[in-house]
Amino acid sequence: MKNSVLSVVFVLGLALILVRCARETIIEVPDEPSRIVMISHFTEGQPVRVKVTLSQPVYSGREPQTPAVVDISLSSRGVFLDKLKRSDPGQPISWYSRDTIQPNTPYTLVARIAGMPVAEATDEVPVHGRLKPVRIIDSLIRTEDLGNGNMALRVPLELELFDPRGSNLYFAFSLMHELDVYDVSEEPPFLDYTSFKPSFFLADGPTLALLHDIPEPIVLINRNFWNDGRRTINLTAYIPYNAENEVPRSIFVEWRTLSESFYRYHLSVARQGNNNTPLADPDAVFNNVKNGYGNVSAYSVSVDTLMLPN
Repeated sequence: MKNSVLSVVFVLGLALILVRCARETIIEVPDEPSRIVMISHFTEGQPVRVKVTLSQPVYSGREPQTPAVVDISLSSRGVFLDKLKRSDPGQPISWYSRDTIQPNTPYTLVARIAGMPVAEATDEVPVHGRLKPVRIIDSLIRTEDLGNGNMALRVPLELELFDPRGSNLYFAFSLMHELDVYDVSEEPPFLDYTSFKPSFFLADGPTLALLHDIPEPIVLINRNFWNDGRRTINLTAYIPYNAENEVPRSIFVEWRTLSESFYRYHLSVARQGNNNTPLADPDAVFNNVKNGYGNVSAYSVSVDTLMLPN
């Protein structure tokens, strides 16, 4: 008993010494001059849209400032193409071009604000790495009863590349489904409207470990997914619906081929969000804007429409 009391006294005394020895240390982080931040992701046949803000210290709790006046030009191979226009009042603030993007063409965005370094970035829409026609495995479709008239349709899908060796292997995808919604207040019920909703999906553990949710409404596929020679992604689309007045009709599979700049930027952002351990080293966010910050990058896209069996 005496030894136990002495041990407790010793531990308390040691803790008191450590507390008294601890000192608060303030590390001064030098501020950098504010620079232009540009975010733009463009694709073939669409105008360029750019969101512009100003950089600020990492410890700032404010929303990034959007400049009132900024001059943004679009050019290709040194030839001026367009001066971007600011969005109309009441719309999310961005700048957009009248020209639309063409394939096999590098595009350069240059942003100028008085008193700040001129920011510049270039990228090109990549050659599209298409899928073979997406296949629904009809024999494995299942309907799940969720109770209270709510159901869920599980639809297994195969997404297979034509030739993974001939592509840059930077890909992303999204799933959306179509529901026919009926008015059942009268007899017989009649089609009221059609609803389009993003689809959840299920996959095995190794596949999910190499998929990343990103701010874009798509799922990024880690390039390492293809390292062992795989060329097929197996997913199960999960479609909840109300059996009383909704009927699932189709699934839309959007498949994007990404430029390296698009892939590296969004992968770095996803890793930042997943790095929750206090002692882990943060991944630097990829930046391809010269004399500024942000990401200007491109992608090509295709959409497969899959009709669901009745």
